[in-house]
Amino acid sequence: MFIFIVSSGFSQTINTDWPNLSKYMNSNKKILLNPKTDERIVMMGNSITEGWSNFYPEYFKDKDLINRGISGQTTPQMLIRFKPDVIDLNPDIVVILAGINDIAENTGPSSIKMITDNITSMAKLAESHNIKVILSSVLPAYDFPWRPEIIPHYKILKINEFLQEYAIRNDHLYLDYFSTLHDGNNGLIKKYGIDPVHPNRDGYIVMSKLLDQAIEKSLLNKTSAYVINRFEQKVFKKRNSEILNYRLAEPMDIKQKKKYPLLVFLHGADGRGNDNIQQLYDANAIGAFSKQNILNEYQSFIFVPQVPNDKRWVNTNWNTSNYKRDKISNSMQLTFEALDSIIKKNRSIDKKRVYIMGLSMGGWGTWDAIQRRPNFFAAAIPICGGGDISYAKDISKMPIWAWHGEDDSVINIERSREMVLALNEMTNQTKFTEVENRGHDSWIDVWNNKEVWKWLYDQKRN
Repeated sequence: MFIFIVSSGFSQTINTDWPNLSKYMNSNKKILLNPKTDERIVMMGNSITEGWSNFYPEYFKDKDLINRGISGQTTPQMLIRFKPDVIDLNPDIVVILAGINDIAENTGPSSIKMITDNITSMAKLAESHNIKVILSSVLPAYDFPWRPEIIPHYKILKINEFLQEYAIRNDHLYLDYFSTLHDGNNGLIKKYGIDPVHPNRDGYIVMSKLLDQAIEKSLLNKTSAYVINRFEQKVFKKRNSEILNYRLAEPMDIKQKKKYPLLVFLHGADGRGNDNIQQLYDANAIGAFSKQNILNEYQSFIFVPQVPNDKRWVNTNWNTSNYKRDKISNSMQLTFEALDSIIKKNRSIDKKRVYIMGLSMGGWGTWDAIQRRPNFFAAAIPICGGGDISYAKDISKMPIWAWHGEDDSVINIERSREMVLALNEMTNQTKFTEVENRGHDSWIDVWNNKEVWKWLYDQKRN
């Protein structure tokens, strides 16, 4: 009994400052004694933020840039100290970089929802105090040297997708370190790290350039709403009063006599509605277009139609194991007619470089669209969908890269496998990526894979 009492008392003593509120207490007091002379920015984070001052100290010179990183911290600890270490300092901008230690379970098991709830709570606190928010992606990490039993990359991808979509929906700025520092194999590029998790000086130099760009955009109010505004709301109307809501984005500075590609994107079931915006939010499609810089790097038009509630791209049961193509759905028919109208009106669109991709319900739609118009599209990326294998011959010469998660419980991976098998009996052109340990969200791997987007835009119809 005596040993238990001493142990319990000792445990309570060492945990009295669990969020480490004392670390920056005196420094915060000193800062508040001096008036702001410039835009004040506070960086809230863990060891990756704290290490910035050690590996690249000159970055902080002559700036009102306050580092409030604490090594090893998780998001609940940061949330507790967010008021004294951020809000009370009256900054103009807060840069939040958090989540990796939660994935490593430094303070116990944490679900993706727990992590993102804490981060968004910090963002809401900042917003309520008129502080602009920059939400940073979690950096890539293949593994944790101190927790080798944890495989982090899937949670990193999911958290980043959530944060990017949250930033777009709430007019914050999303700072994507991940795409620049990612080695293509779920890890941090070696030349940028001291280990699989933490950046070195070269890594911080790269991150600093990205942060400078984000700060400049934030100060100029070029937040995530700017991305949405690139997609103009439009409505296609037929003479019989039928309509199709859609969004259309165009490349910047279209030049006469130059031809540009067009991407058709078919959303999943959660993108349905009549608001003419949810199709962009579904599965964070708008985030993928932004992350891969489709409008600028590939100078592409993007056409995103929306299916009404309770309608589908393909009139079929998604659980079917013997799909046979039926009459074209009304949504697909309207999409084809709207697409033809857009191409007719925009002479700068290259008819030989019209691409199509879609996920889930839109994956079924993608297979359906290319089978109904086998000589129209230059290439296709169907994600976790299915089609009618009896029409495989019609599309056997089309470049196709199909994706599906091995553990998909919504649409069986066999639907993609049977399509690819039927095609590969006729051609070796079809590509297929079966994503290990992935359920019905294999699109996140497509969103973060630069190779697949480059492959798509390299294709051209004869």
